[in-house]
Amino acid sequence: MEDRTYYPLTPSQYTIFLSRKYSMHKSIINIPTSLIIREEMDMDILEDAVRQAIERWDSFGLRLVKDKESPKQYFTDRKVESIERLDFTGKSRETMERTFSKLAVKKLEIYEAPMARFYILKTPEGYGGIFSVINHLIMDSWAISMFYKDCIEIYYARKNGTAFPKDVVPYENVLKKEVMYRQSPQYQKALEYWQTEFSREEPMFTHINGSEVIEKFRKKKGNENARFAGSFYLRSTSGHDLYWISKEEIDTLSRFLEEYRFPSLQVLFQMGLRTYLAKVNDHEKDVSMHNIVARRGTLEEKSTGGTRAHVVAFRTIMPPETTFAKGCQMLFDKQNELYRHADFSPMEMFKVEKSLLPANQAQSYRACSLTFQPVPMEIGIGPEIETRWYSNGAVAQPFYLTVMDGDGTGGLKCYYEYMSNVISKERIKDVHRYMTKVMLEGARHPELTLEELYQLY
Repeated sequence: MEDRTYYPLTPSQYTIFLSRKYSMHKSIINIPTSLIIREEMDMDILEDAVRQAIERWDSFGLRLVKDKESPKQYFTDRKVESIERLDFTGKSRETMERTFSKLAVKKLEIYEAPMARFYILKTPEGYGGIFSVINHLIMDSWAISMFYKDCIEIYYARKNGTAFPKDVVPYENVLKKEVMYRQSPQYQKALEYWQTEFSREEPMFTHINGSEVIEKFRKKKGNENARFAGSFYLRSTSGHDLYWISKEEIDTLSRFLEEYRFPSLQVLFQMGLRTYLAKVNDHEKDVSMHNIVARRGTLEEKSTGGTRAHVVAFRTIMPPETTFAKGCQMLFDKQNELYRHADFSPMEMFKVEKSLLPANQAQSYRACSLTFQPVPMEIGIGPEIETRWYSNGAVAQPFYLTVMDGDGTGGLKCYYEYMSNVISKERIKDVHRYMTKVMLEGARHPELTLEELYQLY
């Protein structure tokens, strides 16, 4: 047997592993995505480029082995489950999208098996592209974006006889450092921070469906003062909707960022979503949600595979007289505060919270999550690109908004993943409409108060 170094799962991987373990739908950790390049492509060169890229990314060499409560993992040959071809010539876009949706929900094995499958495709218009289903245990959406970029750069290097892209940073190097985090001084500081954070006054549960959720829970439990509620369901159905923020709207928001010196649109999406939660929960001043943090601050982390996303509890208290500008500043300051401790294990963070607050394992103070990750898929002077993220047929939380790049349009894509047996399509439409209006009106009139923003329709 070859010499192997076995590593424990990282905190990010362990959270993902548990979601699969306890979900009825094992596809819950699939990440199905497509990349379409709007030009006719040589399918043989494209397939070879994907194969070469797989060889460059050591995440595809990760293998899991069973070991008591949590698996171990090791690196070996870089392979995927399969690479097939799909030709939609003479068919419709609708047929192609239905095919992707069906492939997206097929589970991937996780033990002693490659954890990705690929499809080289030709669209009905004759464009070339890639559809893939990659296990979240080996890559997150950031890594997949960087991998796709590598594939396309290799394709054009092969086609044009130009230099290959620079080598990929091995994920194993980053994983080794992550495994050692628990022995670092930063770990102890983060532990103390989260203990202090959860020792404050009990937060208030805020659901996207409004205060009716906690009122129903209080009545059921006979506890009229409960500030937590049940928000997770063993049996759930998955909704997956896509809405856009246009370039013109982004331009308006960007002018506000420049004036107030905020580095990213993230704070505006936080403000928009938070204001919706406050509005539908009786103008609640104490609002909590989850932020999903990519944790790719260094150049090494940005350029490697693996999965590094962590769930962070994000709580802010804003009285109704808080202005839009002041609210954004509060969110930005809190975000910076939290992100200094975001390497802390999400599961350990949950344990700290449960030890200090009344809610039990089946109850929560948060039912919404936000990821802001508009990683651009730019390939220099190449053709236009389309990307899309698909539903894997399962859902781990009631409401999850992911903001992603608009494929060079200057806009942004908002993917809403939600429990469709609990939250309606109409509710998602209303969330997007109101969130966008709050961001735009607040950007144009920063002195508007929350109470005034609640009156927007």
